[in-house]
Amino acid sequence: MSLNEDLYKEIIIEYSQNPKHYGELPEANIHEEGVNRSCGDEVQLHLLVKDDKIIQAKYTGQGCSICMASTEMMSSFIENQSLEQAKSLIDLFKSMIMSKEEVSMPSPYEDLEALKGVKKFPIRVKCATLSWNTLEQAIKEYTRNKPSPTTG
Repeated sequence: MSLNEDLYKEIIIEYSQNPKHYGELPEANIHEEGVNRSCGDEVQLHLLVKDDKIIQAKYTGQGCSICMASTEMMSSFIENQSLEQAKSLIDLFKSMIMSKEEVSMPSPYEDLEALKGVKKFPIRVKCATLSWNTLEQAIKEYTRNKPSPTTG
């Protein structure tokens, strides 16, 4: 195993075993659930959004180390981001995981590169992208159901 692979493995283990964003968020105004039926991973996102900005992100659920590490990383990186910034990060992450081309993550998102190796294992891509797909759906639902300024 190369030095990079060892480092990436350590990063995944660190994020999955020492989550800072795991738990309920009673004041959340967005709740979205994602399930990977092929392996049993499940994630519930709990987001507090105000003025189209993600103020706080928490999650509950269970899954493999890749799924939980990806969800923890995502939760930490989307806090204090606008919904547009979160959507851009979703696109960039999914491109890194699914593109045949080399995609690097900019600062401060470098830890996400620890998940880059899953592209070699198509069945594991679903594990890494579950929370990101769930976030994408949550943002769509929030945007669709958000009252317009004229309707209050």
